[in-house]
Amino acid sequence: MEEARVIVYGHAACPMVPPVLALLKRSKVDYVYIDIHRDSEARQRVREINNGYESVPTIILPNGSALSEPSISTLSSQLQKAGYTIPMTARLAANLPKILLILFIVWSLLRFLGVL
Repeated sequence: MEEARVIVYGHAACPMVPPVLALLKRSKVDYVYIDIHRDSEARQRVREINNGYESVPTIILPNGSALSEPSISTLSSQLQKAGYTIPMTARLAANLPKILLILFIVWSLLRFLGVL
């Protein structure tokens, strides 16, 4: 595994930042989080990476490659290629919002159909 840190560019209003940070934290990935609304140089860097857009989260991996708004699956795969172990609990924690939404939809559908 490379020694460099993973860099996560994001901001508080992005709903995908917390799941990404949860995955990194539970996987014990050494990372640094930079809020592009508080750091103008970071904002400009994100724009350079994303053809003028402030797409977040933008993640810089230890090998220098960038991921813009990656799915949890894509991020997990790239981290594994970089030598990190991604436990199932990390994937579940990162996907918790989606899991809860699906459960709510199923529950609502079953209530609507009179099953519950």
